[in-house]
This record gives sequence, C-alpha cells and structure tokens, in this order.
Amino acid sequence: MIMLRKRRPSSMFKRFFVVLTVTVVVCLTTASFFLVTLFANFWKTEGLTSLSNDALSFAQSVELFYGDLQEENENSETLTGLLLMIANSLYSTEKNQGADVFLIDTDGKILMCKDRIFLENENVVISPSCEAHKDVVFPDEILSQAVEKIPEVYTFEGEISILSEGEYLLACAPVMQNSTAEAFVVTLQSLSDVYLPYTTGFLRMFILSQLMSLLIVFITALIASFTMVKPLKKVTEATTHYSKGDFSIRINTYDSYKELAELIESINSMVDNLALYEESRSNFVANVSHELKTPMTIISGFVDGILDGTVPEKEAAKYLQIVSDEVKRLSRLVIAMLNMSKIEAGQLTLNPSPIQLSDMVIRNFIGFEKIIEEHSINIKGIDNLENIVVNADDVLINQIIYNLIDNAVKFTPFGGTITVSLSEDGKKNAELKIRNSGSGIAPEECNLIFDRFYKVDKSRGLDSKSFGMGLHIAKRIVELHQGTIRINSEIDEYTEFVIRLPIQ
Repeated sequence: MIMLRKRRPSSMFKRFFVVLTVTVVVCLTTASFFLVTLFANFWKTEGLTSLSNDALSFAQSVELFYGDLQEENENSETLTGLLLMIANSLYSTEKNQGADVFLIDTDGKILMCKDRIFLENENVVISPSCEAHKDVVFPDEILSQAVEKIPEVYTFEGEISILSEGEYLLACAPVMQNSTAEAFVVTLQSLSDVYLPYTTGFLRMFILSQLMSLLIVFITALIASFTMVKPLKKVTEATTHYSKGDFSIRINTYDSYKELAELIESINSMVDNLALYEESRSNFVANVSHELKTPMTIISGFVDGILDGTVPEKEAAKYLQIVSDEVKRLSRLVIAMLNMSKIEAGQLTLNPSPIQLSDMVIRNFIGFEKIIEEHSINIKGIDNLENIVVNADDVLINQIIYNLIDNAVKFTPFGGTITVSLSEDGKKNAELKIRNSGSGIAPEECNLIFDRFYKVDKSRGLDSKSFGMGLHIAKRIVELHQGTIRINSEIDEYTEFVIRLPIQ
C-alpha cells in the first residue's frame, strides 16, 4: 500500500505576504509597460510635430529668396549670400533641434545640407557638392506621399533605404513658388541617436523609482500581513486552550478588522455557550448518576429485604409500591434521554392526530389530585377551558402538559394557586397558559430555562428529582409542531408557561 505524504499547510502570513507583494509587483510592471508605451508614442508624436514645424518654418524662409537663387550665376556674390543664408538656417535648425535638415529638389536630389559648408582661411566656403550626400536620392515613395500632401507637411516614421539602418522620424515641407512645389525641406531624426538615449535615461530613472516603490510595498506588505495575521494567532492560541477544556480565555476585538471582529465575537459567544453546556453537562452527569444510583439502591435494598425476609410480609406491598415508583422514575429518565437524543439527531418523528386539548389538560390534573389535596393547592380556570382541537402528536403533547403541571405542582407553596386557561389567540393558534404562585424565577434564569441540562433552584433544593431536560425537550417538541413556548415570571409572585400550537 502506497502512503501519500500529507502536504503541510503553508503559513497564512507567508501566503498573504507573497500574494500581496506579487499583486503589487504585477500591477507596477503592467503600469510600467503602459507608461513606457504611452511615453514612446507621446515622444514620437511630439518629435514629428516639432520636425514638421521646423520643416515648414525653414521652407517658408527659403520661399522668400528661392526665385533669386534660381536666377543668379553660380559665381555671383548674390548666389553666395543666398547659399550662406540657407546654410546658416540649416545649421541653426540642426543645432537647436538635433535634426538633420536637407533642401532637396522634386527629384529627391539634395540641393543643400550643412556638410557643404566649411571654413577656409577664416572664410566661409560653400562646396559645389557634398561628398557625404552626393549620391543620396530620397525614395520616390516619400516624394510621392509628400506631393499628395501639398501644401501640408508630410510626416513619416520607419526605415529609409538611402540612410543607415534603423528607424527615423521624417517631416517633408514643400517650398512653394507660384502655387507649385519647386523643392522640399526635409527634417529627420534617427531614433537610435536621439530617442533611445533619451528613453534609456528615462527608464533608468523610472526603474530607480520602481525599486523604491517596491521597497515601500515590501515593508507595507510585511506590516499589513503581520497586522492581518496577529488576531488569528490569538484565535489559534485561544482555541488551543478550548480544545483542552479551558473555557476561561476570551479574545478581545479591539485591534481586529470588522470581519475578524465579527468572527471573534462569534467564537467568544460560542465559548460562552460551550462553557455553559460544559457546566450543565457536568451537572447533568452528576444528577443522572445520582438519579440512577438512588432508585437502584432503593430498589435493590427493598427487593433484597423482601427476598431474605427482612421486610415483613404484611408490609411487602407497601415497599413493592415504592419499588414500582422508583422503576417508573427510572423509566421517565430513560425516555427523556432517548427523546433528547432523537431530537438532537433529527430522528424524532411526529404521529399527528386530532387532540382535544381541554380533555388532555383535565386528565393530567386528575393524575395530580392526591398531591394537590395534600398541599391544599387551589386550581382555578379548569372549568372554563375552551374546546379546541389541534392536529398534533398525542403522546408528545401529553408529555409536555404533564411536565408543565408537574413543575407547577412542585413549585407551588402550601395553600398556593395554580391557574390554567385555554383559548384561541385570534391568529389560529391554541394558547395554553399554566400559572402557579410562588417564588418565581429570576430574569437571568428565564433566559436559560429552556437550555439543555439547566436546572432552576439548584441551591434551594426544590427540584431534587429533576434532571434538567424536561423543558428543553418540551421546547423542541413544540417547535417541531410549528408552535412556541415561553415563560413569564415575577419574583415572589408567579411563574407562567405559555404554549401556542397552530390550529389545523
């Protein structure tokens, strides 16, 4: 048989820290990608706009003396002056904008560039041609697109075959003479020479700021993770004590988030109930042990006495009656425990049938007639019960009424009063009230009276034969019938139980 190794659960602190950190890193990386992309597009757009403005401005300047340039002789001073003006304008544009500027004709040949200008004996000399660009002719696809855009400036981004490898930004503005484009001014920038160094510097600063942000995120995630997990550690420590049966510890919610505070409050409430149930269970075990031990001792003693002749024959019937009573008491205890087990397991099934409640109440009071007379208890209202029929389980409802009358008789002082009433409450419910005069029940105990294993008046010993399940079982049975049961009480005045069952 192959045994698989159980994977050890990971730390919540570690997982929360890692998830938070990774989430922030992914967000920063994504934001960085979009920021760099937007920056590149913005820079290219601004670069093309700047190149277009320069090309258009230079073209407008050339238009002013382009006609004179065409008419002058190559060796004339006017031609030299015009060429110097053009060359100076080209040089200024390139120096200020970092762009190459060319004056080309409509066939794409370069007429003027800054490389035709040089100093000779402190004099500016214009070379007849440019060795660097003498064979350079701008592509027809650029010229054709520029012609289509006349009189606007044509812009282009991409590779240009006549130049070195790489991408360029280009703007081409027409030099107009009599509404005809006689030449073009071309301004261009190499992305590798201008854009990439600029972008590299930008990225360097951006990465530095990102690293600082990640450091802050790391510290923040560490603090947030610790703050989030700290209350859970307290819960773990407390539950460790609870698992060992120590219910004295409570978890405070002052430094917890709302959701955790609600969870902690629920745990504290649960522990309060567990502590109460533990106390009740201990009392229940002690009571049941006593309840079982006492009648069994009595039964065993009297039966042994009858068998060995210790008990005279003429008194045997008397002691056998005592044995019978104790057996019945044990039977009630066992039945109550079985019913409680069935109710808790959801296995108690109802066998409903029409029940005349007034007859059931009267029969149960008759069963207590002897003790009622012995204690001079006055019964009121039994002659005025309404004839109400409910569809319910005969045995279970009879058990509830018996227990309530038993409690009323048990706690009514000598010469006291028990008042009973049965009527319809106007909402299609039969309402049965059983009230007894006496010491009453404190409000804090009224809230616990229907809890499992709870016994009232433990200190006063008024309920020495009770085992703390009757009212809990009664409440569960009434609820199974879609009804309600409640208690009303005033200290040193009365105690009243009210049952409502739907009339069907």
